[in-house]
Amino acid sequence: MTYRNTYRIGVYEKAMPAELAWEERLSAAKEAGFDYIEMSIDETDMRMSRLDWSDDQISGLLEAQKKVGIPIETICFSAQRKYPLGSRKWEKEARELLRKGILFAGKMGIRLIQTQGYDCYYDETSDKATRERFYRNLEEGTMFAASHGVMLAIETMENDFMNTVEKAMYSVNRVNSPYLQVYPDIGNIFNATSDVAGDITTGRGHIAAAHLKETVVGKFREIPYGTGQVDFPMAIAKLYEQGVRRYVAEFWYCGEENWREIVRANRAFLEEQFEKARHLLGLPEDISA
Repeated sequence: MTYRNTYRIGVYEKAMPAELAWEERLSAAKEAGFDYIEMSIDETDMRMSRLDWSDDQISGLLEAQKKVGIPIETICFSAQRKYPLGSRKWEKEARELLRKGILFAGKMGIRLIQTQGYDCYYDETSDKATRERFYRNLEEGTMFAASHGVMLAIETMENDFMNTVEKAMYSVNRVNSPYLQVYPDIGNIFNATSDVAGDITTGRGHIAAAHLKETVVGKFREIPYGTGQVDFPMAIAKLYEQGVRRYVAEFWYCGEENWREIVRANRAFLEEQFEKARHLLGLPEDISA
C-alpha cells in the first residue's frame, strides 16, 4: 500500500461558489483530486433549510453523489453560532438544531458532524453558567447522536473557551462517550498556542479528523495557503502518527473567476505538505514494503 492510499482529503463546500448545483460542485471537487466534500450547515436560511429537506430532496443528492462518484462524508455545523449549546436565550433552539442535524446526517449517510465549541456567541458573555449549560446539552446531544450512529467531534475555535485540543478534550472526557471526539482546526490552534505539536498530542486517540486551514496572527479566515503561519508538514505529521487519517481542506471561494484553478492548486499544495510530512515521519512511499 502506498502512503497516499492511507489517508483521505475532503474539501469544504464553501471553497466553491454557493450558486453551483450539487452535481457541478461534486464534479469540481472530484476533478481537483479531492476524496469527498464536507457539507456546510451554517447560519444562512439556505443552508439551514437543508435540515428540513424532504426524503425526495435527500434522495436526489444521494443519487448525484453516486452519479459523479464522490461522496459527502462530513458536516461542518457552524449554524451553532446562531444557536450555541450554552446559550440561555436560545437553549431550546440549540438543542433542536443539534437534534435535526443528527437526523439529517443519518438520512444522508453522513457519520461525522463537526460541532462548534461555542458556549455562547452573539449578545451573551461566556461564564460558568453558559459553560455548564454547554456541557449538559452537549452530553444530551451526544447520547442522541450515539443512538443514531452519528459521531460528534468538537472543532477548536477562535474563542478562549475552546481554542485548543486540550480544552476540547475536557468536554470529551467529561461526556465520556465514543460518539464525542475532537475535530481540530489546525489554523485556529496556531493562533491559540505556541506549542501546537504538544496541543495536538493531548488529543491522542480522540481526534476523528482535522481541518487544514491557513491563518495569520489574529486572523482566522480567507488566508491563502502558503502565505500564513501554519506549519502544515509538522501538524500533519503529528496527527498522522496518532492515527488520524481524515483531513479537510478548509478555504473559501471569494468571488474569483478562476476558482476551479484555485481549488486544483490548493489540492496540489496540500499534496506537497503531506509529502513533507511523510519525510518528517521517515515513511517510505510504499509503506507495505
